[in-house]
Amino acid sequence: MSHSPTEHVQEEIHHHASHGDGGKWVVASATTAAILAAFAAAAGALATSHLTQSTLIRIKANDDWNYYQAKSIKSSLLDAKIYSAQLSKAEPRKSDIDKKNEYAEQMPDIQASAKKLEKLSKEHLESHETFEGAATLFHIAIAVVAISVVAKRKEFWYVAMVGGAVGIVIFASALIQAPAALKDEVLPIV
Repeated sequence: MSHSPTEHVQEEIHHHASHGDGGKWVVASATTAAILAAFAAAAGALATSHLTQSTLIRIKANDDWNYYQAKSIKSSLLDAKIYSAQLSKAEPRKSDIDKKNEYAEQMPDIQASAKKLEKLSKEHLESHETFEGAATLFHIAIAVVAISVVAKRKEFWYVAMVGGAVGIVIFASALIQAPAALKDEVLPIV
């Protein structure tokens, strides 16, 4: 059964802590690594969630843009029909004019929806990247904790705690700034 590098580091730290190698600070460093691993797991899960949201919202935005383009093409075809009728000195069909006006009313709303969804997708992508950055810091801090235990250098443990604290600040910032997940019910129906 394969383990992730973080799990291997955790096992190594707990091994040293359980054998009394290095004193009380080794037990504290094992606890630090466990806490950092929990934050890394949460940050990773949230990063994945926001990436998924960004992708799904972007797909919906693309659907809206495609719908907008279809309306635009149909509107252009109606323009050609109306112009052709005028060149033939015939009265354009009322249904063509009504449909053209309907498209003219719908298209700004479709465009606004697509732009709004693009913006929201970008916000989710930015949250994903911030959570990924925090997760990376947590993993690095866990590795530094392992180095501190194996090398029996307490100062590395302090460096790891500083790195973990920076990761927690970034994680908290991402939580505060993250957009809410978009529910299907709130998606504009076009």
